Amino acid sequence: MEVKYKKEFYILKAKNRKIESEAPAVRVTMLNGESKVIGMMAPKIQVMITLPNIKDYNNGLHDILEKSSSKVLPYIITSSSQDTIAKVQKAFGLDSGFISNDFNKFSLKFGVNLNETIVAKSIYIIDKEGVIKYKNIPNNCEHSFDLDEFESSLQEVIDFKVKGHTHENWMGA
Repeated sequence: MEVKYKKEFYILKAKNRKIESEAPAVRVTMLNGESKVIGMMAPKIQVMITLPNIKDYNNGLHDILEKSSSKVLPYIITSSSQDTIAKVQKAFGLDSGFISNDFNKFSLKFGVNLNETIVAKSIYIIDKEGVIKYKNIPNNCEHSFDLDEFESSLQEVIDFKVKGHTHENWMGA
């Protein structure tokens, strides 16, 4: 896939992750210094947001994540500098345990690596079982995400109930 960022075109490197495939597990160092393995099975739905410039994090995205905060672990992976991250973090009250600019391994495993210094813009929704349920990688990193599509997809994953067996099926009737 070709992606444009600041008038240059890049070919995404490494994996092309597909919807309904298993998400890769990747170790990432968060801003608070904590090392986390993210992307696999988890007690909550994971939302992985990659931003070449964290200034693209906006009120719309923040509001969607805030509405579902009890059911979602949101991770922001960016190629922005510590200073730029600190400004956005302060403006939105973001937890440093869920933000990282240790993006290289993550971007290669999730197929959003533009080069060694830049991550592509993307959103992934990963269910509790570690399966990718939604993926959005704009072909121009300077374009906004489709927040309506993201919000409805996130709500679908939140509302999904695993159907268990019925008594009749269990009894073999």
